Amino acid sequence: MITIGELLHGSDADFVVNAYLAVLGRWPDEAGYDHHLAGILGRPERRPAALQGILGSEEARLKARPFSMDATPVPPERALAAQLRLRTDALRADLAALRDTPVPPSPGLASEVLALGTELAALRLEMRERLAGLEALIAGKLPPAPSLSPALSLDYVNDLVEGAQTQLAHRLRALEKRLAG
Repeated sequence: MITIGELLHGSDADFVVNAYLAVLGRWPDEAGYDHHLAGILGRPERRPAALQGILGSEEARLKARPFSMDATPVPPERALAAQLRLRTDALRADLAALRDTPVPPSPGLASEVLALGTELAALRLEMRERLAGLEALIAGKLPPAPSLSPALSLDYVNDLVEGAQTQLAHRLRALEKRLAG
């Protein structure tokens, strides 16, 4: 159990966090943190009143955490040790709660992954069909060997394949960006 005297040491920000942990057993929410910090910022003499405000809250009355009202000043080393113990205990409790709580899958994420998988499957099918079409086009439309040199034929085929690859790579990058973003 931490005392008021142990809470009063440290920065204004640390005081607000430690007061929440000591009295309410939780980290401060953003609004509460901002409110209490604004009330004591640069005025350490207001810390006891801020602590009384937290102690008098409905949440504090419902939680009834053990807390010592002893405001006797303590050496800084003792205060820092008590504050570290307070935060360590709170972090251990949070980790234990996370370890025991199953994380349900996000329905939005699952549907997005499924949609992307469907799009990728469709892209693969289209790529196969287009490559098959290119192969058929090349097989049926090349002039006979004597009128077209082998080097020219190879350039023609490479140009067709590169054009198809560029289009499909562009679409694949767009899908990857959606998946990453």
